[in-house]
Amino acid sequence: MKEGVKHVVFLGETRFPYGLASVQRLILMSKALLYAGAKVTVICRKGGWNENQYPEIDYKGVYEGINYIYTSKSVLKPKGFLKRNINKLKGIYGEYKYIKNLRARNDISVAIVSNRKLVHVLRFLLYSKIFDFPVVTNLVEMASAMDGRSTLTKINDFFLDKWVYRFFDGAMPISDKLVSYYSKTAPRKPYLKLPILCDYEKFDLPKTSEAPYFLYCGSINYMEVIEFILECYKALDSTEAKMYMIVSGGTERETRELQDKINSRFKDEPVQLYTNIPYGKLVYLYNHAIALLIPLRPTLQDTSRFPHKIGEYLASGNPVITTNVGEIKNYFQDKETALVANAFDIADFTEQMKFVLKEPRRAKEIGKNGKKLGLSNFDYHIHGSRMMEFIDKLPVSK
Repeated sequence: MKEGVKHVVFLGETRFPYGLASVQRLILMSKALLYAGAKVTVICRKGGWNENQYPEIDYKGVYEGINYIYTSKSVLKPKGFLKRNINKLKGIYGEYKYIKNLRARNDISVAIVSNRKLVHVLRFLLYSKIFDFPVVTNLVEMASAMDGRSTLTKINDFFLDKWVYRFFDGAMPISDKLVSYYSKTAPRKPYLKLPILCDYEKFDLPKTSEAPYFLYCGSINYMEVIEFILECYKALDSTEAKMYMIVSGGTERETRELQDKINSRFKDEPVQLYTNIPYGKLVYLYNHAIALLIPLRPTLQDTSRFPHKIGEYLASGNPVITTNVGEIKNYFQDKETALVANAFDIADFTEQMKFVLKEPRRAKEIGKNGKKLGLSNFDYHIHGSRMMEFIDKLPVSK
């Protein structure tokens, strides 16, 4: 390793570089570290892509300055139970060899882990002990607080939250709630509060004229929030703007059922559903919305997290409509940098949507102020040096 250059590796992802929020955060953390002078490598143990889905991806290469490798030597998800499991074993063995070789060259400074499955987390902790390098958890949610989980997943999350996290050498929690949790779980371990990150340059694009629409982007796993958005739009009772919904993570059946539900509730198709759209289309829809919606609930799950898309919403320069929950209280002021409903309440939230229609000039000014706030707090460039200072405080490998 070049003298004085730290090498940060990321462990646990399987869909770099085109995954959803967790992968986008990983990319932005990596770019922040690169900007601060570090070397970065993303280690994926196996591929998760279908054939011809992303034909330009080789099993190893460089993406936006970030080194990456799939240690199974394939980016594809094999067909068939036996082939898939053989591929997983190849990936784990390749992962072990790759990390061993890095350590032999004294070319690993720290590993950052986002994965929440115990079998993988414990393996990464074992690597840390065997090869003597510090390992940090990228802490973005309280997994055990999430609803709708299977029994096995709940058991996994319980042990992870209550026991395993204390064995990491440090943490990068995304919210005050997670800072408090980690401080109690591992009181002698260092942490760095690392908020949402965004690459604002990707949103600095010319805008065209579009028919007005509100936009919501989220996972199909948050069906309660999707229902809430639909009820708010129904209560808006206006034909001035349509509702666009970008919903990810669902099966074909789940997406079809959601579309059927929307069709049965609204006439004349004022609600348009998008799934599996490319990132460029996502940016375009963000940039042209009259307002972007992200209601947070007063639950442990939502007070602990800080959704990645808020940073991207702000980067569009359009007003964000949200609720006064969790990290929102730390950054935003109603009618100044965002439109903030007092509660997760249909009437309160709908009033903020009505404000956008009644006061379009003020709404645009709020959007501009929100973008300035985002640039000051969430632009990835400003966090690289903070991350490097934190890494410097971790135990040094021998």
